[in-house]
Amino acid sequence: MRRTVTINACPYCEGHGYVQLLLGGSETCYGCQGTGSEPEEDDKH
Repeated sequence: MRRTVTINACPYCEGHGYVQLLLGGSETCYGCQGTGSEPEEDDKH
């Protein structure tokens, strides 16, 4: 059986891992902490 892994790009940095600042430069994305993908949610309760 084949497994399919889906990676969703971070909506804030569009998968780049950083965001461009308005005054110039860039910084690590606050949404994904530089990984470029959305954090996976745990269903552990």
